[in-house]
Amino acid sequence: MPVNEQEGQREGGPVGDQPRADGLSSLPADAYSSGMMNDRGWGWSQTEIRLAQLIEWIGQQPADQTVSVVEFYAGLADQDMNKWDVAHSDLQELESRSLIKLSVAMGGIRGFHVYQFQRASQVAEELQTARGDTRARRQACRDAMVNWLHSRDATQVQDMAVRDDMLADPRRGIWLAAPFTPEDLDQAAAWLQRSGLVDGHTVDQAAGPIKLYLTDAGVRCVEGFDSYTGRYIEAKGEPGRGPTFNFGTNTGPIQVAGDNARQTQYVGTSLAEIRDLIDGIAEIVRAVVPDASEVDDAKRSALAAVTDAGVDRPALVRFRDWAVSTAKAGASSGITAAVSSATTALLMEVSHLIH
Repeated sequence: MPVNEQEGQREGGPVGDQPRADGLSSLPADAYSSGMMNDRGWGWSQTEIRLAQLIEWIGQQPADQTVSVVEFYAGLADQDMNKWDVAHSDLQELESRSLIKLSVAMGGIRGFHVYQFQRASQVAEELQTARGDTRARRQACRDAMVNWLHSRDATQVQDMAVRDDMLADPRRGIWLAAPFTPEDLDQAAAWLQRSGLVDGHTVDQAAGPIKLYLTDAGVRCVEGFDSYTGRYIEAKGEPGRGPTFNFGTNTGPIQVAGDNARQTQYVGTSLAEIRDLIDGIAEIVRAVVPDASEVDDAKRSALAAVTDAGVDRPALVRFRDWAVSTAKAGASSGITAAVSSATTALLMEVSHLIH
């Protein structure tokens, strides 16, 4: 007989999702409220990981009937956890959180049957949705990687760690109860190296170092900023200021200075200098939005629009639109304004050449 779903709600209804920091707003509230799991998605204990996986498994079962949990526990990689007392404790925890109704009969784990309330399937869907947040995943992998290196005491060249060994660490190699991929680790290592937080040995086939160690900056990030790499990078600059970029020719046709920059300086330019401006703007976008994957393609298309035969202004307008929209999506409003100012100056110089 179906269980009354009202039994699965706390007084006043289910707890709603709360906004989280660091791009984890989609992490389900039931997965971490009341201290069950932290909201970073990594650093979870094996019990916390197993509980999240159990929630997800239950949420994928038929919603209108009770189901045995034998299949879930039989499929665990660590069969030491395929025990009555472990399963009983797990299921009691989920029942206490009003996600399931537990029935217990004789027969060991085979005697455990659960009926899921609607919130269980919602949490399962939310976990899957949260894992699809590419930006949050990349940030989490970077944070977990510096924390992992610190835990290995890999802080000198002679103590370098093999990057992919991180996947064997359940606290740092798993995010939202699912493992990072080797590609996740490669991208994280490359970003951390560009940001000066790690260094190590690289190979042509990889974007970042395959053996690496924390630099002094990386150690400061872990110990002073709780491994929040984004916060550390932000804090490196002076308050209220962002990076300063000078690009173009020796006469300095464009200068973008600071997070609140609004001014652009330019002088008469040649075709070669226009190309330098395009290259400089693209590198600004790469610097302020490290996750932007289309920088090279956008730069290549814009450079192809500047030839001795003439300048394709519409193509540069598209480059302008890409640069501004990309900065807007990943950088502060001040940097976005500076990028917009730089691209406007670029188009003005192109107009001078055309006319």
